[in-house]
Amino acid sequence: MRLDADDVTRSLRASWRLLSADSRALPDFDLSRDGFWRSYLALVLTVPAIIPVLAAERVLAGLPNAAGLFDAPVLLASVIAAQLLAVITVPALLVMLAPGLRQCPRFTGFIIAWNWSSILSAGLIAVPAAVFALGWSNGGIAVIQALAFGVIILRLRYCVARATFGSETGIAGAIACASLLADYAIIRTFGLAGF
Repeated sequence: MRLDADDVTRSLRASWRLLSADSRALPDFDLSRDGFWRSYLALVLTVPAIIPVLAAERVLAGLPNAAGLFDAPVLLASVIAAQLLAVITVPALLVMLAPGLRQCPRFTGFIIAWNWSSILSAGLIAVPAAVFALGWSNGGIAVIQALAFGVIILRLRYCVARATFGSETGIAGAIACASLLADYAIIRTFGLAGF
């Protein structure tokens, strides 16, 4: 199983369309069993977003980035773990709260769209992190920028849930709120700033 450029392009375009609340973008994802497993493989594409987030966290920790980004293994592990947990926590919570949901085709579509949109989410939060790490903003401005991009990510997550579960159930709002609480808990657990 591998990712090809067409699949990546189509899925990222569909994620972007979901951000604009276009639920017709859902069929653009590969909603097959192979597409389900490829969506997890696609999470490798979030790795480049770790670099600016790690650089920003290093600045906040008082570590010089000029010496190298990877010389603080605990901080590196914290950033990687937080990014991974930000993707898997909400789907894992849904499975724990409603185990029968795993057999629902809508849930499979949700996981696929969630995983692909996580690439977009990671890219969005990397923007204020990079601006801060490069010294183009101070801590206060970086917080405002991160919150603004966080609102966009929250909307994306809401739109993913709404497109897959529908608007009539109210699940989309609950999933968006759960993702916000999960992200906050993850950030606090690892002692990160939240980029």
